[in-house]
Amino acid sequence: MALILLVMALLAIFSNVQKSRRDQLETVTIVPAPAATPVSAPSPP
Repeated sequence: MALILLVMALLAIFSNVQKSRRDQLETVTIVPAPAATPVSAPSPP
């Protein structure tokens, strides 16, 4: 019985740690890539 409670407590702690790590990763702002616009080649001199 004590083993089951210990395992459940460790699982709860582990899941909370994983959730906090995921939250930290999700706070990173992702800059979207600029829209693909055709770039004109420089004209020869």
